[in-house]
Amino acid sequence: MRFKCLKPGVLLVSVMLLVLVTPRSFAGNYDLTFSSQVQFGLVSHELHVSIPSSLYEYYQGKNPKLVDDNEYATLVTPDAVKPIANSIRNLTLDSTRSDEEFANAVLSLVHQIPYADCDVMYPVETLVENLGKCDTLSLLAASIMKAGGLDVVLLYFKGVHHINVGVHLPYEPHTTWWWQPATGYELNGTKYWIAECTPAMEWKVGDMPPLLEGEQPWIISLENSEETSPAYVSAKPGGPLNSSSISINISPEISSISSQKRTLTISGSLSPAYPNETISVYFSQDGISYSAGKTLTDNLGNYSYSWNLTSTGTHYIRTSWSGDVNYTGADSDILTVFIGFPNSIIQFETPTFHYIYGRGYIARYELQVRQGVEDFLDIQMSGTGILLTSEFNIMKSGQITVIPMEGYSSEVLQQIVIPRGYQPLRLPYDIEQTTNNQFGFILENSGNNSYSLNVKGLDTYEADKINSASENGTAFVNATSYIKENTWYKLVAKISEDQVNAEVQDTNGTVIERVTTTNNAINVTKLVILLTNNTDRAVAFKNLNVETIDQQVQPAEEEEKAANWVELLAPYVTFIGLIAAIVAIAVAAKKRKRV
Repeated sequence: MRFKCLKPGVLLVSVMLLVLVTPRSFAGNYDLTFSSQVQFGLVSHELHVSIPSSLYEYYQGKNPKLVDDNEYATLVTPDAVKPIANSIRNLTLDSTRSDEEFANAVLSLVHQIPYADCDVMYPVETLVENLGKCDTLSLLAASIMKAGGLDVVLLYFKGVHHINVGVHLPYEPHTTWWWQPATGYELNGTKYWIAECTPAMEWKVGDMPPLLEGEQPWIISLENSEETSPAYVSAKPGGPLNSSSISINISPEISSISSQKRTLTISGSLSPAYPNETISVYFSQDGISYSAGKTLTDNLGNYSYSWNLTSTGTHYIRTSWSGDVNYTGADSDILTVFIGFPNSIIQFETPTFHYIYGRGYIARYELQVRQGVEDFLDIQMSGTGILLTSEFNIMKSGQITVIPMEGYSSEVLQQIVIPRGYQPLRLPYDIEQTTNNQFGFILENSGNNSYSLNVKGLDTYEADKINSASENGTAFVNATSYIKENTWYKLVAKISEDQVNAEVQDTNGTVIERVTTTNNAINVTKLVILLTNNTDRAVAFKNLNVETIDQQVQPAEEEEKAANWVELLAPYVTFIGLIAAIVAIAVAAKKRKRV
């Protein structure tokens, strides 16, 4: 979680190094409460707003870099804050000047956010971080107003480097001071009344801040604002929203041997079990920037989404529901999915060579593909040890047919459909020995309270070397022969100066493989856990938690001794302080007498 503004009043969340391994929400939803002022400030309503952390992190990962002033419009996100606009609109519908009432109520909400100098942010970020300067506050106000159906623009006063909002109304608005006329500016024949968003005072639409008198703004239209958001906040006037939940699972889809496409199904259920609700599906390969897809729930509140794998490496996936007028939104757990290279469609074996079908002009690339993925994650950590816990699932990523050349008639070979443009490629016979087909974790003690976590694919030589070294500084767990495909298991592993252990449990909690080296842990510097033999498969992890072990707490006796020493010295410290105060007063009096 990255906070862009570090100012007083911001709730700072302690972030462990775990964020580098698996992006996850520490706060769940961000729940906010605003006072919504309507009927020209005479009536106040509580407005409860809840923001799923996935939506916040989606916008945070976009990290906008503005090159041109007109690009401010791209940061206006009316769809994401539409529930806030709807809630305020419902409170102002009966007013004779409902548009003006609505705009002033939005300004009243935005004025409750403290002013602070920070980078430009999307409106959802401004709500979560609860601070902003003139541009971020104006982007939030413009987003809510536009979501509520108003025609708005941004007013950029370049002379004083200030931004606020322009609101079109078919009449002149009432200003705070009845003797002061409202201020507005025209763009293409349409007049926009100034709306100040900073919280210096309770500005209303039309009020001119003294700082801007005599300044002319550059008017930025919002034609290029964001059309749709992957999700939105939930909002409700009155009492707080009820909580909701969403689950997530992942499974493979059966692939044809004539296709290299690998598809995984992401599924789960929503509670409350509403039908036809939009579920957002977020994907990331770096844990910072996210892309998003959408699907709908069925009549029982279940959802399903087909994910076509387009790249190898590490992927982070989670799903989210935005909520409604009664329920907060909800995020699922984050799935960490490791994807290896796909094997070729059909392989032929002879006593001296391997043949695969591929494209002749990329034969060298085909050879690299056969090598597999070596490194998925490489994380360095500091502490007194490292602890790894997770659930994992080994999934098929496609079907492969291996045919020995000898013993098969030409009629059998002719029945296999070879895609157009593919041809036999000859690879060395020992290619299997150099393929990174052993997938697992390596936890290592590098000394001086320094630890590393590596998730990688090992070739046969590396795996054999680790196995042979298990009696010399390496604890080794090989669970590959016990693991069934498309089944969830639990992994717990720990390595420290005085303890090294790991165990793999099945769905019933039964330990199916374990290693413990407590007695001679000081001689063990590496813990290796192998989970599957093929890195061309997809390996999914749920609730992946990697963290350093805290420093040891000071013994109670030492703390008590320290407290006793403070108590014993307290009278002397008080006496010395009193003497110092008397001396200071005497010196000051002497100086005053000289003057």
